[in-house]
This record gives sequence, structure tokens and C-alpha cells, in this order.
Amino acid sequence: MSNTQREALRQQALAQIALLDTPPEREFDALARLAQRMLGTGMSSITLIDPERQWFKARCGPLAAETPRAQAFCPVVFETEAPLIVADASLDPRFVASPFVTNAPYIRYYAGVPVRVRQADGDKITIGTLCVLDEQPREPTTTDLEVLEELACVAEALIEARAVALRAAEAAEERRMAVEGLERERRQFKQAERMAEMGSYRYDIETRSTSWSDGVFVIHELPVSGGVPIGAIMNFFPEPDRALFRAAVRRVLDTGEPFEMDADFVTAKGNARRVRCSCEIELVKGKPVALIGLIQDITERHSLEQRLRHQARTDDLTQLANRAEFHRALDARLREARASDDDVAVLLIDLDGFKGVNDRLGHAAGDEVLRCVAERLRAPCYAGCFPARLGGDEFAILVPAGCDGAGVQAMVRRLLHDLEMVVKGQGQIARVTGTIGLARSREAGQDRDVLLRHADAALYAAKRKQKGTAETYSAATDPTATPVRGASALELAPHRRL
Repeated sequence: MSNTQREALRQQALAQIALLDTPPEREFDALARLAQRMLGTGMSSITLIDPERQWFKARCGPLAAETPRAQAFCPVVFETEAPLIVADASLDPRFVASPFVTNAPYIRYYAGVPVRVRQADGDKITIGTLCVLDEQPREPTTTDLEVLEELACVAEALIEARAVALRAAEAAEERRMAVEGLERERRQFKQAERMAEMGSYRYDIETRSTSWSDGVFVIHELPVSGGVPIGAIMNFFPEPDRALFRAAVRRVLDTGEPFEMDADFVTAKGNARRVRCSCEIELVKGKPVALIGLIQDITERHSLEQRLRHQARTDDLTQLANRAEFHRALDARLREARASDDDVAVLLIDLDGFKGVNDRLGHAAGDEVLRCVAERLRAPCYAGCFPARLGGDEFAILVPAGCDGAGVQAMVRRLLHDLEMVVKGQGQIARVTGTIGLARSREAGQDRDVLLRHADAALYAAKRKQKGTAETYSAATDPTATPVRGASALELAPHRRL
């Protein structure tokens, strides 16, 4: 297929989803903000590409609503249908003369991945990108693209759900025309345009009676013949969502403003679900006569979003937090420390001898070592710690708040012991130890990047002195910096074997 034909298919797919030039939507805006926060950049966008321009469905930072397609970054991803990372655009011959580099917003770093839609024949077609941008160059990592690709899956799911909602809206419009003149049904079908596969309810204010559609009975796992369980409706919502739902209904009655909310839900058969509820006032001649609304079972969608969010934050091999999630947790802890004038301790861990395991025993043995390290970092003795795998054989631990100096040193000694292991396989033996660098946030001015650089400097200072030891960061002129030595061979329990 020629480039021209492929471009025509992409433009056709873009037209079919009817997303171009639509108003902002909360879900897409939230996804763009999530990408920006997770990767720590100044800008992010969900971009759609038409023949002459790139248009931002969602954007964060100093980005215009749309820009010409020529010399932009996202069209390269769109045309190649492949991820793109540019560490420093001012040094990249493809973009050095781009007005987006030489003028505002002065882009230096760019990372983007395709956003695709599935066609009827099963083929996926790129219709845009999910990207992050920054005014400062930065060294790209594989994590950048991994995070973006996982978030792009969420964007694709949102687009697909939106397409389903549009089809549902068309069906609802046909039904609305069949019952034109019935104000109540018109309102319910108008809500159905925004939500699919749901049930509707109506609460009569004067008679205090409630009626349900069949779909509501299905969600509650109740027989239609049994009628609405008057007096027990709120019991299907566990706390605290029950109180939140009641408060929202009171606000509708007091102010007349409608609401939508997601809530946990337990059916009559005891099955846990996630539902989306909406409610608004029905008026007759300006007088409120009823509350009407919809309830939708979004359990599968919610579960998918939770899984995708977990995947975006978790290292697949070890199931520890990944680098992006560790940075998020560290940033949150530093904000708390700045507010309370507290101190935050971070440990960086590098495995010694790990390359020898891979070289002599194979990568499967190396993977098992990483999993074993992760399991030890999750041990009960490290409760309250936040461990993460930053990549390769590098790990990090965010020490619990309130852990004093003696407690940290005791934890470091235990870690040095726990990270010692002997690996056997293929008739060979390899020994692995861990070297640790410790740094504290007060010395780093409560700055995450400075804190991690301090921990890294302490780690390599320990490696220079002796592998399998720990070092606390101190300025080069500080004579009090002393390494924490691991236990002697006589003090160690027998090596754990894999």
C-alpha cells in the first residue's frame, strides 16, 4: 500500500470517529495531565492530525489549540505510525529549524506514541498521538515510551467507548422521535446519549414513590416481579459512597443542579460492582415534580482502567513500582516534608555481580535474582517502605516517614544482609550482593532531582570503597561520612539459594 493510500485510510478513520474539533472532554484532559505528571514534563497533548494541521483534543502547558502540520513533531509519529523520542530538538536536523523549536513554545524534548482505532477488518489505523514535550532537553529512557504506550491504550479505550456512545446516541435519538412529546422520556433518552447499556429511574417527589426500568433491576440483581425495594435502595451503596450519594441528591433538591458520580455498589446477591449514576430534576410548568436519572454498570470498564493504571505504574518483572511511580511517590513525600519541615530518606541499591549471573547462568537466572530481590524488599521487616525497581539491576527505597537515623542504619544493615545471595545453575555458582547509597532531603533542599543525585553519588562512593557496603551522602569536604559495613561472614545466616 502506498503512502498516499495509507494517509487516505488514516484520514477516513479520523473522520469516522467524529472527534476532530469537538469540545474538551474531562476524560481526555485528565489523561493528558496524567501523562504530564508521570513523566514530569512541562507540556503534553492528545493530538489529532488532519491533512493540513494538528489539532489538540487535550493539551497541558503553553500549546495553541491547533498548529500547522508542517515541521511539527506529532505528524512524524502519525506518518510513520511508530513511537518517536527526540532528546534535544535543537540538535536534531529534522527539527532544528522548526518554528516550534526556534520560537514559542521552544520545544527541546519530545516523546510521542501513536493513538490508533480498530477498523471493521481488525486493522489498527493511527489517527493521532499521545505525547509529552518540554522546554529542556533530557536523556530519554525506555520507561518514557512504555508509560506513554500504556496511557495510549487508555486513550484508545476512551475513543472506542466514545464511538459506542455515539452509536448509542443515534439509537436513542431514533427512539426519542418515536415518543416525541413525552418530556420525561425525552430527558431520559438525552442522558442515554452520553451513556450506554444502563437503566433509568424516576422518583416522584409528591408521592415519594420510585419506579425502575428493567435495566436497574438487572444491575441490582433483583427480579422485576418483586418491585422496587422501597426503604432499602441506599443499602446497595456501601459507605462512604452511600453518604456521598445522599449528599448529591440533597444538592439536586436544594439547587436544581444535576450530578453524575461513580460509586461502589453491592447487589442483592452480594456481588461487588462499580456503577455510574446521574440525577436531575424533572420540571412541569417550572415546578419540580420528580428526580430522574440513569444508573450504569461500569464494572468492566473500571476494572480495565485500574489494570491499565497498575500496568503504567508497575515494573512487569518484579511487580514493584516502576521509576515513574517511584518519582510520583517521592514527589508526594517531599511535598509533605516541605509543609512539615520534615526529612525524607532515600536508598539507592545497585546489585553487584548481577552481570556475572546473566553471563554465566543465563538471563532466566538473572530474572529470578531480580524477583528474589523484590520479594525480600517486600518482607514484613520493611513494612512502611516504598520499594521500586528503577531499571536493570537498580532499585530504590523510600524510607517511611518518622524513621530516625538509628532506624535507617539498622534497616541498611539488614538490607546489606538480605541482598547477599548465592545463585546456582548449570554447574556454576555466582554471588550477588547489594551496594547502597543513602541521601536525605534536607541536604538536597527538598528537591527530588538533587536528592536522587546525592543518593547516586553516595552509591558510587560506596562502590569505590567496597562493593556490598553502604554510604551516606555528605559534601566532599565533610570528614564525618563513614560507610556502613555489612555483617561479617561469621554473623551472616547461610546464604539463601535460588
